Amino acid sequence: MQTLAAVLQVPEQFPPTAWLCAPPDVRGWQPDMPAAVLLVAAAGQPVPTPHGLVRTLFMDEVQLVMERLLAQVPGAPAWLRVNILVRYKTHHEFPALTGHPDTLAEYLAEAVQAGGLSLPGAVAQLLRYFSHFTPEAAERIMAQAFRRLK
Repeated sequence: MQTLAAVLQVPEQFPPTAWLCAPPDVRGWQPDMPAAVLLVAAAGQPVPTPHGLVRTLFMDEVQLVMERLLAQVPGAPAWLRVNILVRYKTHHEFPALTGHPDTLAEYLAEAVQAGGLSLPGAVAQLLRYFSHFTPEAAERIMAQAFRRLK
């Protein structure tokens, strides 16, 4: 058993055919909840899930969702990883995080605060999706995002 945050931090370390097992109520997931990755040893072999958990997604789906998230928000904090996976599972879509500069800036600011991204990297990522901004404008938007987080 691990936490959901631990599994989503390194999903690429698991075989794509493994199962992510998590609590049955997807909408209540939190980073510190128990989770497990269920490896299937042989085709057709029944493998029970750990007590209190259900098979949720194949790890290849989890890997693709996390890869897409990290392309938009490098260093995404644990709560955002869980939130995106919940939204993917409940709404059957990957939410666009790059539709509004203030929203993306807030996610990037949280990634900086969590230590997963540098401030220059966050500004560069914001400019990647909003290339019509000047670097100064992107820095102002990031500064405003940091103020909103406090």
